[in-house]
Amino acid sequence: MLTLKIIINKEWFDQIAAGTKKIEYRDVVPFWTSRLFDTEGKRRKYDRIEFINGYNKDARRLITAFEGFTTRNNTYCIKIGKIIK
Repeated sequence: MLTLKIIINKEWFDQIAAGTKKIEYRDVVPFWTSRLFDTEGKRRKYDRIEFINGYNKDARRLITAFEGFTTRNNTYCIKIGKIIK
């Protein structure tokens, strides 16, 4: 399974865990473009998203389905699916 890993803060992590946050927004910058597109410019096909609450080794983690993404106003809108784990 191909997993997109995203580090987020507590506020957004809790909203995703509660099911109230359905889209994760990221600026269109080279880092996120390389995560979402391959070197030929084709969209990567992720199976799931792993949200990590901070950078600690024992940080809380949440895995959801990846439902694709769109680009709007120089922002990637990553669609969050059902919670898997």
